[in-house]
Amino acid sequence: MNTDTGILQLESYILQPDAFHGDAIPKRLKPDVIGRFVMDRVGRDTRIKSMLRLEKVVTFYDLHEVCGHLSSLLPANPTPTDVAKSAVISRTIAAVCTPAEVPKLASYSHLLISNAQSSSDIVELLELQDRLGPGTDSRTLEARIGQLRAAAAAQAESNYQARQEAYSLDEMRSLRLDRVRRANDTKAQLLAIADRKKRIGEEIKIYLTLEYGYLEYLTPWSAIRLRHETWGNSPADQLVRAEDAGRRTEMASMFRTVESNLGRLPDIDPENIPSLRVRCLRAVEYFGGALTNEERSWITQNAGRQVDVLSNE
Repeated sequence: MNTDTGILQLESYILQPDAFHGDAIPKRLKPDVIGRFVMDRVGRDTRIKSMLRLEKVVTFYDLHEVCGHLSSLLPANPTPTDVAKSAVISRTIAAVCTPAEVPKLASYSHLLISNAQSSSDIVELLELQDRLGPGTDSRTLEARIGQLRAAAAAQAESNYQARQEAYSLDEMRSLRLDRVRRANDTKAQLLAIADRKKRIGEEIKIYLTLEYGYLEYLTPWSAIRLRHETWGNSPADQLVRAEDAGRRTEMASMFRTVESNLGRLPDIDPENIPSLRVRCLRAVEYFGGALTNEERSWITQNAGRQVDVLSNE
């Protein structure tokens, strides 16, 4: 794609976000073009809505090259007004940095947690906790949610907004935080699978929303993991983007095999098979596999508004 066209797409998607096209990540752009755009156009004054769009782009392209720049945007001593945006920046970094950087981000998250003032802050911090992944301590976040809930509950009898806030925070502590913890436990179990084909098979199941729970956290993670599987044979070898043609062919082949056997898989509602087939075929093409004209036509006829992360569309 022409560099100027790519820049215009990034400007529109990231810097001029609307309410309707959040999933329309610009595709087929060169990582170095995006990297230069981030360095030149994203700064401390960039709005949180734009940072949320940037998070999607950086994660989709696995742009570890921008970690240093994004880290420089984090205030050393965050205030309550910094919490939400800094949480978004932190989890963007966590999505693409090396594992060695995660403890630093986890430590920084405690500064954000201590400054959180509302359920809207906690929403972003829960997403950060998910992104930090297995092994990170969530007790500080749980305690802060409890403090904010108690403060809201003290005013709940006479204040409707406080009553709603207390309800939201209670739900976040008792339900969402537990789901983040359980999702991270599942991630740890999958990352520990030494057999490559078995591990990828489980990651594909999650990507297709089969057999696993906590999908609001695990499905995006599985898309990241499946891309990383093209970088090396094991998670320990998948620290930096280094795609390999042979491993991409392997991924396309595995999705092709799953696509061919969807009708034989247990506990799948036949009504869901067209959607799953669209997702598989798009992944086949994303990883470099060839689709027939008939398959492309079938996708057009059956995809509707379905959005798939591992897709060139």
